[in-house]
Amino acid sequence: MSLKAALAFYALLHTVTCYTVSITAPDQALIGSSINVSAQLFDNGKPAGKGTYKFTWSDSTGHRKEIETTSASSNWTVVYTQEQPATHVLKVEVDKFFIFWVNEAKARKDIKLDNLLGGSLELIQNNVTRPQMFVSTQEAVNHSILLSELDMAFLRAKGYHIQTYWFQNCTYLGMSNALDYQATYPKAEQYYDVEALVVATLELPPEPIPSTTTTTTTTTTTTTTTTTTTTPATTTTSTTPATTTTPKPTTTSTTTTTTTTKPPARAKRDLIQAMHANAALLGLNLTSALKRQKDSAGNLSVALVNPLGVRRLSKLTVVPGTQPPFDCISKKFVAQDPKQIYGYFQHRIVSKDPVTGFGTTGKNWLQHWEIIHLNVNCKGSPPFELCTRVFTAPYNSTGNETCDRYEPLDSCSYEYKRYFSESKTILFFIRNEVSQTLNQVTINMYEAQRQSQLSVVVVPVTCTLVAVILVVFGVSYYIQRGNRFNVEVADFNFGDTQSVDMEYKTFPQRLFDSIRDAWTWPGQRRHSQSSVDLMADQPPSPGFGGNVGDVDSNLRYNTFN
Repeated sequence: MSLKAALAFYALLHTVTCYTVSITAPDQALIGSSINVSAQLFDNGKPAGKGTYKFTWSDSTGHRKEIETTSASSNWTVVYTQEQPATHVLKVEVDKFFIFWVNEAKARKDIKLDNLLGGSLELIQNNVTRPQMFVSTQEAVNHSILLSELDMAFLRAKGYHIQTYWFQNCTYLGMSNALDYQATYPKAEQYYDVEALVVATLELPPEPIPSTTTTTTTTTTTTTTTTTTTTPATTTTSTTPATTTTPKPTTTSTTTTTTTTKPPARAKRDLIQAMHANAALLGLNLTSALKRQKDSAGNLSVALVNPLGVRRLSKLTVVPGTQPPFDCISKKFVAQDPKQIYGYFQHRIVSKDPVTGFGTTGKNWLQHWEIIHLNVNCKGSPPFELCTRVFTAPYNSTGNETCDRYEPLDSCSYEYKRYFSESKTILFFIRNEVSQTLNQVTINMYEAQRQSQLSVVVVPVTCTLVAVILVVFGVSYYIQRGNRFNVEVADFNFGDTQSVDMEYKTFPQRLFDSIRDAWTWPGQRRHSQSSVDLMADQPPSPGFGGNVGDVDSNLRYNTFN
């Protein structure tokens, strides 16, 4: 194949493929440990298929290795001997064989070599690792040092023993032979700086040995006895020689007794040792500090023993006559031993009260036209976040529900207003930095029995009565008014139009005629003073057929009611 054809084929391969390689390696490694690294070849974001590949590994120290394989991945182990801390560059190149080796991808990775153990100090509560520095005041905190897998494997392979020195707010708490220790922080809104120094050594640390004292006792005893007898003088004189008792010799005895002094209680001894160590670290005069205490040694300075009232659950010991190999003030190692491996870890702790005391005030039984008005409150350390979800009642929470849209709150007090047309179950999710609670409240809607209002009955009845009264009053008034009219009826003889009785009379004349007609006056003719009556008394004229004043009895005015 010609060179041009090969170049064209190579260009064609690169147009249809896009290879990348990724290196998996730790960011930090311990000097002297074995580092396992791996590389994976990808084709357009997916693991490449099988083929003939060559992985070329190299680093900045001169290590180099080529590995040919049919898979698209490769592993390599590199060991860095004891040397100064540094950062090394690890490289890998991947070639694929077609007709000749064609370079497909390259990658590099920085690895920091250090003489300190790598890892982190984690805070664990209720088997859950706290993502931040906040811890609950209601649960014990497990301060756990998580070493990197590479460093832990190295320590186990070499048979190292671990000692951990614990500090809190630059106060030495003690030592443990494990990578964790437990304590509680009952006071909220307090800040703590927890530091731990891990020392890995090949020698087993010595245990504290009680002291032994030898006491020598010398006892000297001296006894002297003297007896003298005298005989009085008589006529016969005789002398009795004196008898003297020789005193016993002085006896001296020497007794040697070996006594083992009982050491003080372990807890009290550790307490005193911790106080001395803390006083030295803080630059305090322990004697002056203790003189200020009025009580016994059991009530020693809290600032030197248990700062901020933290309650330790794990037992920490203090080796008599020794101080921790770390100065927390200057953050420097003290008398660092080159045969030992050290690791320094620290974590800030802020204590918080969890969310408790959830409660609501307001009506849970509502009519259909009423609006829900609930006041939600709780206790705990701010800030808070609240989220609500609504389900159709009846609904029982399983505890597995989740909520996405949280609303921040400065205090645990919230006013919930909403309208529902049917019964609902409301789930309230409230959380702060250390806890989360789920509470449910059921809202019941009901139909109230409707009762007729008083106005609905009284107004129609009253109006009806008023209408009846008005009708009765109108009818009676009409009848009464009709009875008051006077009806006058006249009986006329329209045949005789020449009657003089048609003469106009005044009311007094008619009244007089009516009275005259009502009573008959004996001996005289009834007549009025009208001109008609006077004409009736005169004799008729001879030219007329009758008297002009003659009045027909049928032509009389009659008045009646």
